[in-house]
Amino acid sequence: MNERDRRARSEPTRRSGGARPFEPGEAPLGVRPGLAGQRRRAGVETAPRPVAREAVPMGRLSGGRRLRPETVRALRRFAVLVLVIGATLAPPALASAGTFTITSLRLVGLQLLDEGAVRAASGVVLGDGLLTSDPRGIEQVLSEIPFIGSARVRIGLPGEIRAEIREEVPLLRWSSGGVTYLMSGSGELLGSTTSPLLSSAGRAAVEQLPLMQDLRSGPPLLPGDVIAPLDVDIATRLASLTLADLGSTATRLTLVVDPQYGFVLQGEGEGIAWNAVFGIYSATIRPPEMLPGQVRLLRSLLTGRERRIGWVILADGQAGTFTEPGVRPPTPSGASPEPSAAPSAAPSGSPITP
Repeated sequence: MNERDRRARSEPTRRSGGARPFEPGEAPLGVRPGLAGQRRRAGVETAPRPVAREAVPMGRLSGGRRLRPETVRALRRFAVLVLVIGATLAPPALASAGTFTITSLRLVGLQLLDEGAVRAASGVVLGDGLLTSDPRGIEQVLSEIPFIGSARVRIGLPGEIRAEIREEVPLLRWSSGGVTYLMSGSGELLGSTTSPLLSSAGRAAVEQLPLMQDLRSGPPLLPGDVIAPLDVDIATRLASLTLADLGSTATRLTLVVDPQYGFVLQGEGEGIAWNAVFGIYSATIRPPEMLPGQVRLLRSLLTGRERRIGWVILADGQAGTFTEPGVRPPTPSGASPEPSAAPSAAPSGSPITP
């Protein structure tokens, strides 16, 4: 018995609380320290580690031959050339083969216009080649349609054309020569209120806008014409008035541009029929800034005696005259249908004081 066996018998057996590495010279015969300090049983071998395969260097063939650098560069240039040619020839080839066709035209943003009428006016034909369509050309066609301010067209697969439309917002109706147009805030006549482009809901909506009846003679108005800025200013100011603003008991207000009296506001109701002549304005002699004073003067007149008034001549915001019901005042001398002229004298009648 050797010294190690005698020492093992004399020393008490120690129970291990877990795997730990052997101290130097502590491992028994047939046992050697394992990986990470863990013990292995004698005669037990662990599974061999997988041998990492050597990576094949780039440019080496399967037989062990290595490509020259200039050959690798040539192959790369050839691959790029093939991709460029494919990207150039593929769309026309697909278009000519009819692979992608227009299957739908989606219109977004319509409020007043009829969707079917806009589709027909857009020039887009279902079944045509999607890749050969011109989005900018479609945008231009849509923008030229009355009531449309701008359009943005996008193409999407598999076959949809999406048009985002911004409609012009009409401010009031302008009637001249028997035709009633929709007028924008800038004074542009967008189109007729009876246009087939308007939907049924759109026609009902525009009928609620204020109406200006232009009785002046002159060349007929057409869509795209622009009303004079001074007339637009006065018309929009008068169109914004309500019966409550005037303290009136009438049931309806009507706006008229008369060739002799200029801008006239009419009030109608049971036993009520008055005409308030605001006159012809100009940028210097009778500027639009005098209109608020005229409105205050008209309100003070109508209070308590609205049924006893026929015509009211509002010379300015401080003075004016009125007539009895049914009595039409004489035509102002020197009156002109041009909006730049101003009446030289107010018709005779009862004076108005605020």
